[in-house]
Amino acid sequence: MSFSHISVEPLTPTIGGIIHGVDLNAVKNPAVYEEIKQALWKHGVIFFRNQPIKPEAYLNLGRVFGEPEKHEFFPHVEGFPQIQKISHQGYSKPDTDRWHHDVSFRKSPTLVSILRANQLPQSGGDTMWMNCARAFEELGPGLQSLLLGVEAVHDLPWSFRKNDNYATIAEMNGVDRLEYELDMIRKSPEMAHPAIVNHPVTKKLTLYVNSIWTRKLRGIHPDLSDALLAMLFEWVKKPEFMCRFRWEQDSIAIWDNLATQHYAVFDYAPHYREMLRMTAGNFTPELDRATVPAEMVPASWHSSPSAQRALDSIVDKSRLAQSSPQERAAVGAIFEALDRVDLDALAARAKR
Repeated sequence: MSFSHISVEPLTPTIGGIIHGVDLNAVKNPAVYEEIKQALWKHGVIFFRNQPIKPEAYLNLGRVFGEPEKHEFFPHVEGFPQIQKISHQGYSKPDTDRWHHDVSFRKSPTLVSILRANQLPQSGGDTMWMNCARAFEELGPGLQSLLLGVEAVHDLPWSFRKNDNYATIAEMNGVDRLEYELDMIRKSPEMAHPAIVNHPVTKKLTLYVNSIWTRKLRGIHPDLSDALLAMLFEWVKKPEFMCRFRWEQDSIAIWDNLATQHYAVFDYAPHYREMLRMTAGNFTPELDRATVPAEMVPASWHSSPSAQRALDSIVDKSRLAQSSPQERAAVGAIFEALDRVDLDALAARAKR
């Protein structure tokens, strides 16, 4: 991909690009923003150096990807509620030093996040990103097929309980801890998304589970679900999937919140670090089965005629109709597996 208005220096062969040749305070040509957008879809995360961007220009950059969001929990730049101040100081660990997508617990999560370095410690405080499509590509057909057939449950109240966030946030907002937790449960029910989704722009098959918000794989025994998720949470840590960015004053990063996960390195305690964040655009996590290669197709997606006849003749269809989609798929997969068994070969082997 070539560009006419910007230049892009790849950070690694897998992920990341540094943008040169643009002053974000002085963009007049919409084609510049369009090329920035295309560079993001190509590289997953893009970076700018030495951009003392003004709030109005920052908002213009965010609007390239959709209307910037307002967040009620974070302090913001005066007069600009869309630009949040994300800061940390002291020895207590922040919640962002784990690999994660932002807000995957929403029905329509945020697509793009933008971060500008405002105040930095003398050293440390890097951020890392990894390529979720590449992580899926490297899993191999067996695991790919398994994950294509399941949904992942993302759960905000569960994550807050696991990380003991309720007491801290309730104290910050001057409310009762239990009342705050119950209100959170009512307002943020668990959300199920396919474990593998298509990127809304590139259409690439992309792994969509993360260690902060994903609680379980639906329709799988809890012990097996925990084991599979633990394996995936380790898998995304492969250095071959990653890039690491060292912040400088007025550096800016823009990342695709579906194509990547990120990790804020907490090695600067007890010093102060303040970033200005903006989020924009949304997507609905969906899987288009037509994009799945034949060798990855889960058995549960199709049934052979003889397997279907056996299922129809043996199974109580009225009871099956009341089961969950995952249970129905599992029953179909069992009959299809039996349909592929060579009974004559088994009988001959039994006579030996």
